[in-house]
Amino acid sequence: MTSLAVALVLCSAAMHAGWNLLGKGQAPSLAFFTLALFSGGLIFAPSLFWQPDYVALPALFWWWLLLSGFFQAIYLAGLAWAYARGAVSVLYPLARALPVLLVPLVGWLLLEAVFLVARQWVALVMIVLASLLLPFVRLKDIRLRHYWTPALGFALLAALGTTGYTLVDQRAMQLMNQQLGQPVVSSVHYMVLQAWFSLLWMLPVVWWMPSEKRALSQLWGGQKRGFITAGVLVLGTYGFVLLAMTMTDQVSMIVALRQASIPLGALGGMMLFKESLSPLKLAALVLMTSGLLVMTF
Repeated sequence: MTSLAVALVLCSAAMHAGWNLLGKGQAPSLAFFTLALFSGGLIFAPSLFWQPDYVALPALFWWWLLLSGFFQAIYLAGLAWAYARGAVSVLYPLARALPVLLVPLVGWLLLEAVFLVARQWVALVMIVLASLLLPFVRLKDIRLRHYWTPALGFALLAALGTTGYTLVDQRAMQLMNQQLGQPVVSSVHYMVLQAWFSLLWMLPVVWWMPSEKRALSQLWGGQKRGFITAGVLVLGTYGFVLLAMTMTDQVSMIVALRQASIPLGALGGMMLFKESLSPLKLAALVLMTSGLLVMTF
């Protein structure tokens, strides 16, 4: 794996943590992420005119894309409402790591062939254990009722959204590549189209919820730099990963390096928002990151 590819993936991880921290710092709301996606989709829209063969794709592809947009909207709503209620140093790692567990589980429930080797099962146990420990300061504080909080519930919603669009995107991209035979071009088109299809679900929710509607008006009438920057980061994060994939065949290494966003996001929450770092939280973050590395190598 070239040093440039490594640098691109690490930049992508930092960007992913960055737009999540921006979302937390800008009075977190679905309205913020709606404006971010709108901005990013608008800025990257010219790429849709680059070999626009996707317009001839069959109807099934567009249904997959619509479903992907739904799950992306679920993900961003879960993130926004979780960040409004809790610490990003806890919620971001949970939302980022749980899909690694949920994707194979949901795949198995859907009767698909999901084969995991022994070390991957060990990694899943590590991730689950870390997720259970992360919300607490001390071991003696652990109680079942403490997991039933709105913040953790919305973090789980975000993880379910990630799981959903991961499984759907796999099918949509397979269909797109079969029809067009240009993986890089298809991926660039897909990331922009997904942003616009996500907005189809997000805008009605923002308009229907009074609190989100007020937030939308305040954000639009105020400083726009925050959500525009977040929008560029949201779409640009994926673009950097795509570019790195053209430089190496070591996809597992790319997946592993992307998990650098977990400690970055947690540390960013502690530094920017003065969130506490207890020995138990640090141990949980180390265990979670280790589990993700074991899972992907």
